Amino acid sequence: MNSIDLIYMGIKNLWRRKLRTFLTVLGVVIGATSIIVMLSIGFGLTQSFEDQISQWGSLTTINVYPKWSDPSMPSTGNTQVYLNDEAVTSFKAIPHVVAVNPIIETYGTVIDGKYITNIPIRGIDPSIMEDFEFEVADGRLLDESDEMTAVFGGQVAMSFYNPKATVWREPKVDLMKDKLVITLNPNYGWSDPNQETINYKSYKIKVAGILTEDNYEYSYAVYMPMADVKKMIKEKEKAENVKPSPNKSKDDYQNITVKVDDMDNVKDVQDQIKSLGYEAYSLNDQLESMKQTARSIQLALGGIGAISLLVAAIGITNTMVMSIYERTKEIGIMKVIGASINDIKKLFLFESAMIGLFGGVIGIGLSYLLSFLINKFGANFGNFMGTGMGTKISIIPVWLVFASLAFSALIGVISGYYPARRAMNLSAIEAIRTE
Repeated sequence: MNSIDLIYMGIKNLWRRKLRTFLTVLGVVIGATSIIVMLSIGFGLTQSFEDQISQWGSLTTINVYPKWSDPSMPSTGNTQVYLNDEAVTSFKAIPHVVAVNPIIETYGTVIDGKYITNIPIRGIDPSIMEDFEFEVADGRLLDESDEMTAVFGGQVAMSFYNPKATVWREPKVDLMKDKLVITLNPNYGWSDPNQETINYKSYKIKVAGILTEDNYEYSYAVYMPMADVKKMIKEKEKAENVKPSPNKSKDDYQNITVKVDDMDNVKDVQDQIKSLGYEAYSLNDQLESMKQTARSIQLALGGIGAISLLVAAIGITNTMVMSIYERTKEIGIMKVIGASINDIKKLFLFESAMIGLFGGVIGIGLSYLLSFLINKFGANFGNFMGTGMGTKISIIPVWLVFASLAFSALIGVISGYYPARRAMNLSAIEAIRTE
């Protein structure tokens, strides 16, 4: 029996028992659809976590801090490390590090006419802003030649307020056009100027640009050249008559951010930084925890779908066994006219594989339809669950389509193996005698 005859007979036998074939295929459709849709929700959940975390900041950025140690505790023998230029150099030497950004931060007040805002002022190296994915919605990024120039976070404009107003009103500020002043006076706007005992300086600044609003990490701060921020801090300490203290930190920077070339390399770079004696954190730490939760949910959902497919496999086995009883005489005749036991085996395996394959194909189509409906009408539920706007609840990767198709056909073959073996072992003479 050649392959064409085998295929023709297999399809003919399935078509001859249309209702039973349909019901069996339906079981596979339900099982395949259940697994695909359940797993797709898990993939959608993972993607939503990544999208949510990426809004908080870059997934390829590591924040480095000095390791805190309690002076009252006995020394462990490790050398104390500091965030200084030497640390910056050592971080740059680590493989996969794209850029290193040492940060000096202080708090100050930005004044725009009658409006003010109290906000972090961060000193930064202008040359690395593009490496750290600073993007402007208006204007430009800082240049190395800039002096007393600032780039504002995308949400800063909305934080301005009138300290003399009794009712809050939306501030009318235009950061790109207005004349702005910065002071590091911590009491500005809250105390009587005539009672001030400390003469804090005020600095006229130029605005180079305003950042986009989609990166929360950069949204609520003012970025200025490192030299300008150092100068303002030094003059503030001079005005406050701050004396050098032996307990003063030896760290030149509050923290250092390290940019890595790829998210997959963040963990390795983070471990190397920790081995140098520093504390290192990245959003990947939180993302990994979220992914673990998503994997657990995905496993539970996939298990529910697998039960449906197991029931379908039992249905295929039952269909093929019943087919043997109905076709016993036919099997005997096939053996008598020259069909080998291997041909009988192939015929039954082909029929069961076709049931699995048909069910898989229809299941994939139905899964895409259900995925579309879930994403279209389940958006409000997704927002309630905190997955965020614009994130799909159900995502079906291409590999899942091919995997489910192959798995459905494999389930069919496995389910048909026992009936095929039983058909092979039938005695031709006894089979022919069967009425």
